[in-house]
Amino acid sequence: MNENKKQLLIFEYITGGGYVKEALPKSLAKEGLLMLQALVQQLASEHTLQIMVLLDSRIKATKLPENINIIFVSKKQNIYQILASLLDKVHFVWPIVPEMQGELKLITQIIEQANTKLLNSSADAISICSDKLQTINCLKKNDIAVVTSLQFDQFKQQFPAPWVVKLKDGVGCLNNYFIQNQHNLIKLNEKINNKADFLIQPYINGEALSLSCLFKNGKAWLLCCNKQQVIIHNGQFELKACTVNSNTKNNIIYQDLINRIAMAIPGLFAYVGIDIMLAENGEPLVLEINPRLTTSFVGISQAIGFNVAITSIEMLQTDPIIKKTKNNQVTISIV
Repeated sequence: MNENKKQLLIFEYITGGGYVKEALPKSLAKEGLLMLQALVQQLASEHTLQIMVLLDSRIKATKLPENINIIFVSKKQNIYQILASLLDKVHFVWPIVPEMQGELKLITQIIEQANTKLLNSSADAISICSDKLQTINCLKKNDIAVVTSLQFDQFKQQFPAPWVVKLKDGVGCLNNYFIQNQHNLIKLNEKINNKADFLIQPYINGEALSLSCLFKNGKAWLLCCNKQQVIIHNGQFELKACTVNSNTKNNIIYQDLINRIAMAIPGLFAYVGIDIMLAENGEPLVLEINPRLTTSFVGISQAIGFNVAITSIEMLQTDPIIKKTKNNQVTISIV
């Protein structure tokens, strides 16, 4: 290691060893690799940093600069032991970890306990955002418009079909079901064992959007609004692509929304993605909050000419200054 440089460890869970003992989920691995490459690219111009990356030993063809320190993780190794052994050797850690099964919260707690500088939201904020139903209830208490949501095993036809059923701690579109009628609801109910792990929502006609934002100490800065290209295939949702910086017409409304989210969950920090539905009446309804990098991050630099990564490091010391030098639409394909 170069002692004159600050050491930054990037841990993208899917491609970095989180699935080293099982098959890599294809779509999540692609998204994870895209985010990893985009993050490293944004940090490449910062010559005061030495970047270290954890990488599943099965992933060989990666577009990473030669000066990156890659630590390959094999099937025989324990990713948590590797992570713990590195924390006292680095200045910063940037985890890109899915919320499912409490992974993001656990890894964040490990980093916080090591007193290593975390380029992510706090474990307390992640605890709220890792459970979609808890997120919805938290926002409702703060008078923020949300998509009506109930725990699946407590659903008694409080709202009519069609419905959306999803894991409370799910990531992407995994285990997200479109339920058209009562017959399909009964079939899904028979299929799901742990019904308390799922929530149900009314299907909202409108645009599926996401907001890319920066957060710090109860304040928020909108970077761009993105359009999610989601289809329904065999009764399940699939994310095909994301158009970053899709429009700016509602930016004042979205900035007000994230201001209120920042006050409701003050532990949010650095990059956060917020999924919303823009209902037919024009009201943005919050679906979930992702307290980590999202796929939209991949296109931000090209879309608005802003370096999220360097700014996030600077945010440890000062509030961000958002200077957009471009206004492009960039489509990130997932398939």
